[in-house]
Amino acid sequence: MPFVPKFDWTFDTDVTEYDILRWEHGIYDAHLMLSEHAAAIAALQIDVKSVKDALFNNFTDNIFTENLDTLTDVQVISGWYDEVNKRLVV
Repeated sequence: MPFVPKFDWTFDTDVTEYDILRWEHGIYDAHLMLSEHAAAIAALQIDVKSVKDALFNNFTDNIFTENLDTLTDVQVISGWYDEVNKRLVV
């Protein structure tokens, strides 16, 4: 349910249970959207840093990123995974 603001409040307007539920749903929906945006911003920050690093180091081919929160889709065959710092050491 999208938040529908109420702009016609007056000093003697009664606050109903519906109004409180509407506020609570609006706050909940806003927090859900905030968490989605935070994840998207974090992913974009990683992409921008990767592109900047590649550009400044003149490394223009084979640019890739891997989120190392987990290694479910990566097989380490040389080096080791530093779990504390979430990095791959090769």
